[in-house]
Amino acid sequence: MTETIGIVLAGGNSTRFGEDKAFFELEGRPMYRHALDALVEAGRCDRIAISTNARLKAHFNGYQTVVDHPEFQDQGPLGGLFALAEAFPGQRLLVVTCDAPYVSPSWLQILHDRAVEHKDAIIVTKEGERLHPLIAVYQGSDLSKTIRQLLEENRRSMRALFEKKEMIEVDAALHDIDNGTFMNINRKTDIH
Repeated sequence: MTETIGIVLAGGNSTRFGEDKAFFELEGRPMYRHALDALVEAGRCDRIAISTNARLKAHFNGYQTVVDHPEFQDQGPLGGLFALAEAFPGQRLLVVTCDAPYVSPSWLQILHDRAVEHKDAIIVTKEGERLHPLIAVYQGSDLSKTIRQLLEENRRSMRALFEKKEMIEVDAALHDIDNGTFMNINRKTDIH
C-alpha cells in the first residue's frame, strides 16, 4: 500500500539568509515547524520526515531525518529528492520547503488528492506563470531511478526531472487559495 510521507525540505545552506533559516524563529516557532505543522494539519500524511544535511540532522527534535545520499551530497533539491526516494521507495512524497512557512494545509490537501488520482505523476503547484517545484508531490515506482540517472548526467534542475516524468501543474487560481500561501523566504528582508 502506498503511504503519503510528508516531507519538510530543510537541507539548504541558507547563504542568502545569513543563518540556518530552518531554525529562524518566525511568529514564535522555528521556520521548519510552520511547514511541518501545515503537513500535520492537512491530515493526509501517514508519516513526516525532514530532508536535511548531516550538519543539521540532530537538531529536529526527534523527527525522522533523511540526509543526502553519499554519492550525491550538495546536489540541491534534486539530490535531496533522490535520498528521499531511496528512503521511501514507492511512496508518495508530499514535499514542502521550510522557507514557505505560510503554506496552506488546504492547498496540501488539494495536491495530495490530485496525486492520488494520478499515481505516477509529479504534482506541482502553479501560481500565475510560476511553478513551485518545492511545494509538490513526487511519486512513482521509477522516481529513484529517474533522479539517479539525472544526477549521474549532472543534470540537477527540477525542470530536467519534469522532462523525464509526467508532470501535472495544479493552478492555484482555480482554487480559493491566498497567494501569500506560496511566499518563499530567501532573505530576512522577505519577512514582513
